Amino acid sequence: MRYAWLTDIHLNFIDDVARQKFYQEIVNTGCDGVLISGDIAEAPCLAGILNEMVRYVDKSIYFVLGNHDYYRGQIDEVHNEMRELTKNNDKLFWLPASRMQILENNTILIGQDGWADGRLGDYKNSRVVLSDSRMIADLFQEKILGKYQLLEKMQQLADADAMKLQNDLEQAISQAPKKIMVLTHVPPFKEACLHQGKASGDDWLPYFGSKVIGDMLFEIAQKNNKIGFLVFCGHTHSESQYIPLPNLIIEVGKAEYNYPEIQKVIII
Repeated sequence: MRYAWLTDIHLNFIDDVARQKFYQEIVNTGCDGVLISGDIAEAPCLAGILNEMVRYVDKSIYFVLGNHDYYRGQIDEVHNEMRELTKNNDKLFWLPASRMQILENNTILIGQDGWADGRLGDYKNSRVVLSDSRMIADLFQEKILGKYQLLEKMQQLADADAMKLQNDLEQAISQAPKKIMVLTHVPPFKEACLHQGKASGDDWLPYFGSKVIGDMLFEIAQKNNKIGFLVFCGHTHSESQYIPLPNLIIEVGKAEYNYPEIQKVIII
């Protein structure tokens, strides 16, 4: 079976004609399903674009959300909409709602959105200000209170998704699979966080990585060395691969606004 992996496609930036051209490129891969590791669109048009995509490609789409998917929205409202979408469309799977998916050849797919947690790099002295704290209502409310209130909210979101992902992993491991594939948006190790093709500096790293998920993945993979863990993410727009353990591979996809692309076709 073949799965087309996409990330950071930002389909709200392109018009109907360009989106249909991209959907046809997905169909042309001959894939049996689609995996998306976040940043699909923005909150007001996210559900519409996902419904449009699944109508056109007519394949199962397994996805998590990225920070941009919450832009111009509130986190709980987006979550509720994605749960309804997953419930009402048998080919759309928001993985935090649909949970563990058993694929072919003793492979299991799981996923959680994930958030940057400010624990990598130097948050205290960083002068970077991402649009997240202006465009996502929940983060904006904390940002106006102060820099460290924003950090607390970032870590609250990141820690909650890390806990959910750990629970998903434990459930998947109980099935004794050969391989577990994980979709998440934010890279879980600083070594996987590149910016414009180069290692991210301490000013960007607080917003580019999720240390809490990286620590958890490392510990679980180390304890279960007979299972292969493949983690697919995006967020930084720079391609990278990092292998912290022989059985743990992190892949980050590249991206450019207005030019969505297929990262690769994964054969299971």
